[in-house]
Amino acid sequence: MHPFWTALSCLGSMLLGMSLMYAYRRRLPQHAGAGEGATNVWQLIDHVEAEAKRNAAPTGRHHLREPTGDSTLDTVPIHEPPSFELHHRVLEALQRL
Repeated sequence: MHPFWTALSCLGSMLLGMSLMYAYRRRLPQHAGAGEGATNVWQLIDHVEAEAKRNAAPTGRHHLREPTGDSTLDTVPIHEPPSFELHHRVLEALQRL
């Protein structure tokens, strides 16, 4: 078959398919006048704000305890840096090699 006829038949089948889809598509309401029971923009905004407020409230086991006034940072011991005695001994041993 000649490439022209192949391309023409592909184009024709695509146009036929698109016209059938356009003719027999489901007609669903898509805008604010969708009818009884449809959710409008203001209801969606209220829903999102309520969800954000719910998520902002602290939950979980660690929020059940009473907060203490003392900071735990003051009770953490501060360690001095390790001395360089071990480093010096290793360095001396390496120099003796």
